[in-house]
Amino acid sequence: MKVSVVITAYNHERFIQTALKSALAQTRTADELIVIDDASDDNTASVIAKTLHGYPKERVSFMRNEVNLGVTGSLAKAVSAARGDVIVLMSGDDVSVPGRLGRCLEYFEAHPAAMAIIANAHVIDESSSHIGRLDNCGGTKEPTALSISDLPPGVHFLRGRTACGATAAYRAEVFRRFPPLRVGLYAEDEPAVFRAMLLGTCDFLPEPLVHWRRHAKNLSYGGGVRRGPEMADHFRKCEAMVDQMLADAVEWKSRHEGGLGLGIDHAASILRFHKAKWALWSAAHESGLSLSRFSASACQLWAHAPTRSSFFTQAWRPLVGMLTPYAFQGLLARLRRH
Repeated sequence: MKVSVVITAYNHERFIQTALKSALAQTRTADELIVIDDASDDNTASVIAKTLHGYPKERVSFMRNEVNLGVTGSLAKAVSAARGDVIVLMSGDDVSVPGRLGRCLEYFEAHPAAMAIIANAHVIDESSSHIGRLDNCGGTKEPTALSISDLPPGVHFLRGRTACGATAAYRAEVFRRFPPLRVGLYAEDEPAVFRAMLLGTCDFLPEPLVHWRRHAKNLSYGGGVRRGPEMADHFRKCEAMVDQMLADAVEWKSRHEGGLGLGIDHAASILRFHKAKWALWSAAHESGLSLSRFSASACQLWAHAPTRSSFFTQAWRPLVGMLTPYAFQGLLARLRRH
């Protein structure tokens, strides 16, 4: 199997060289490396160009967006150029262990039903010091294959696991058998994994194959989160991400009636609950008190909640957030940073 590595970068000038070197130093060399800079406004692009200088263009390519497309827009552009049978994703601020590619290829070859692999990761800080472990596998110690066909009702399709995109590898069919992911989603990870599970299984490896960097500008981790329009936009992107999965579920079911049994209906049901959850959070962060939108979202959350307790678990925090003044939210954010 041929493997394509795709590295997405945005304002990663401090970290991108280390990320690139980890991709280039794999014990199983990538057949191609595609690096895409999403219109960074720092020196990320120049660091990339300098680091890749001298590598053959047949093996290494560098794209730069003229305008910011976001993670899903950049990924769609990069994977459309990829020629490998397997696509391994890397982020411009993380570091892959030297044996990552070899381990992923070995696993795919031994497990033909696996369409995606999510590994665990070491957590590092801005200075590359180890500060913990990212457990994407829900505490399991052995590789676990998840499918949608046996999904119980009221259970999220990941079953308590997380689909960190920086630790993911996919068979190319996950991208080639579906339309490009929509631009403007919060992230590609859950939609891509969901597509993998429509095609086969998503397999979780408890081995840490990535050093995942935690810093103030992470997509999934940032300091100073507080109520406000920026957070409302963030949660709208989360809602759009779930909308993408719901659209994929409807399209798949229309083309493969009965192919995944009740599992796909169970998946769609809980996804509608999560879509309402993000809509509620978005309404809670709008300027002023968006009571009408908040109430409508709360009604949708109630309608799709698998249990009453799940409704109240998801509803109380956005309600408190909406009623908390901006100034106090800002104070809490500053306290969290110190």
